[in-house]
Amino acid sequence: MLVGKESFCDFHTIQEAIDSLEQQSSTKHETLYILSGVYEEEVRIYRSHLTIIGIGYVEIIMNRYAKELGETGEEIGTFATPTIFLGGSHLILENLVIVNSAGQGKDVGQAVAVYAHCDETVFRNCTLRGHQDTLFTGPLPPAPKERLVFGGVHLREHHHQYRQLYQNCYIEGTVDFIFGGATAYFEDCEIRSLYPGADTIGYITAASTPKGQKHGYVFRNCYLTAASNVPAVFLGRPWREYAKTVFVDCKIGGHIHPLGWDNWSDAANEQTVCYQEQGVQNADELRKHRVPWAGCFEKEEVTLGKEHVFTGSDFWKREGK
Repeated sequence: MLVGKESFCDFHTIQEAIDSLEQQSSTKHETLYILSGVYEEEVRIYRSHLTIIGIGYVEIIMNRYAKELGETGEEIGTFATPTIFLGGSHLILENLVIVNSAGQGKDVGQAVAVYAHCDETVFRNCTLRGHQDTLFTGPLPPAPKERLVFGGVHLREHHHQYRQLYQNCYIEGTVDFIFGGATAYFEDCEIRSLYPGADTIGYITAASTPKGQKHGYVFRNCYLTAASNVPAVFLGRPWREYAKTVFVDCKIGGHIHPLGWDNWSDAANEQTVCYQEQGVQNADELRKHRVPWAGCFEKEEVTLGKEHVFTGSDFWKREGK
């Protein structure tokens, strides 16, 4: 199936193609190709067993934001803002640029580019652009901190596990721009911090790893970079108290705050989080400055390859045919 602006294409919008595919059996793996172009649309995908491949430069862009007022006159909230929502499993996305262009500031708040409420999903050679809350890796925590309900995109399916692999991707943002509860593995990715605005602190991750889940976020052979005007950025802070995040053999730029990690203004989190850096350069010097409650700088004590993190599955090896 082919999406594009040309007359020979099956569909001219991505959502039209998805709607058609979701009327078919979801047990057969289908492939959707998208021709080069900029697609200004919100995309909602509930289907499983699907590969989406961009041909050339394919950009999917929208500008919804948390402070935006909905039909009832109330703010729509973070989880109503994604440019793309993924709700199924056995998904592959390749060569896509996914953007939330709402910008940043107090009048904007959070603005999600990708809402990945999905299992056994692979992102390859994708670019995710946004500011605060660029990438949400489901599941949601049991309850919100401030609102009665999370709201946002309707969730039709809940998965037993949420396993996601990001390979050779570029992800940018300012505050908590990779957040959520998934077991998510980032391999050979560039993680770029943007200027968060005056008097605002930047944070790369805000994991909400469920209690008892063996792995949260694993960054392996990634590159942590920043725009030229970015002040010190923290590696992460816990959106929920059992957050797990580890950086393994990553190249870390000078923009990272010497303390490394933040406890989200709650010292109790220091007793429950699992934050680690392994195989980093200048480990002896970094150890002098990092918060004492974060993990060691030694070589990994356990194997953190994909095979170990995603025990019992090899979903990243499947060709989707």
